[in-house]
Amino acid sequence: MTENEDVKKMNYWEPKAGGSIEGIIQASASSGLIYDEQKTLWVQQDKGAAIGIILNRYLIHSLKQHSAEVGDFIVVTFHGKEQKNNGRYFNRYSLILDKIA
Repeated sequence: MTENEDVKKMNYWEPKAGGSIEGIIQASASSGLIYDEQKTLWVQQDKGAAIGIILNRYLIHSLKQHSAEVGDFIVVTFHGKEQKNNGRYFNRYSLILDKIA
């Protein structure tokens, strides 16, 4: 089995406008995709399932600002697509992080 086949079997969050995901940060990794390298944050949910969150620039920056670490509790909300003044669209997210004690 190749690395790309392993990645395809992982569970990833498929955000819908207004939807959130929350859990404990388990790991952060780069998974090699066909065209690009994608940053992924792995979150352990209450139900025991580890879910991968594909990170955009905003989420990467927010995680760095909050000094996120394995074991921290995180909530990521997807607010939907928004349009910039230049006409381009982007995905609007918000992030809440509770540091480990």
